[in-house]
Amino acid sequence: MKTIEEVIQKLDEIIAWSIANKSPIGYFACTYKSMTLAVLEGIKKKKFEDGKRMVTLDLAFANRYFEALENYQNNKKCSNAWFTAFEAAKNKDLLIMQHIILGINAHINLDLGVSAAAIMPYRKVNLLQNDFNKINEVIASINQKVQDSLSKICYPIELVDQISNGQDNVILDFAISKARQTSWATAIILSNSINFIRPSLVNMVDNAATLIARNIIISTKTPPQLLKKMKSFESRDVVKNIQILAFKENQS
Repeated sequence: MKTIEEVIQKLDEIIAWSIANKSPIGYFACTYKSMTLAVLEGIKKKKFEDGKRMVTLDLAFANRYFEALENYQNNKKCSNAWFTAFEAAKNKDLLIMQHIILGINAHINLDLGVSAAAIMPYRKVNLLQNDFNKINEVIASINQKVQDSLSKICYPIELVDQISNGQDNVILDFAISKARQTSWATAIILSNSINFIRPSLVNMVDNAATLIARNIIISTKTPPQLLKKMKSFESRDVVKNIQILAFKENQS
């Protein structure tokens, strides 16, 4: 895979597979495609200091997700954070937002920092910081996009906000804000570590992301009765939900 356009094509294939298999895995794939399109637009508009380097980062970033999903689907080992996210697709009680955040958690808390360190020379990742922060601005914008999409296709966000006093945003806000900090810290640590130590460090980051994933599934900060109430507002038609999410990101 040599271009971001190829990444987008691969995401389209995952979305199509998810529709064919009625799999919630497609929820994150739609969100990730929206993120990738925004990064591609930023590169075309020369918003980054080094556009070619950002293409390299985007490809490395995407390939970690594609490899994890392929390994999972073929019963091969993938990172624990991704395994937890993919396995959660079997859980019919999770909110669409939870499925999306599980993907964001694995991809940002684990994959983004690892990818950033991998594409830069030893101890030179600081050269990437400004562009890394710009990518994080794209990631941060997903928060409102997810809320807007869900409010129109799945359940009345405004009503849930009133019922929950804003508690429904806790998982999303926490995952994105903390992941942005964690991903850069991971990049710094890995960049300043010699190669033979890096796999052990990546495993540590993976384990930490997995703990976050389990908390997202259990939702310790949101009362169970509230989650059930929120779930009752959602459409349970996975295919329809994915199709609408995919259409919305194509229109963004």
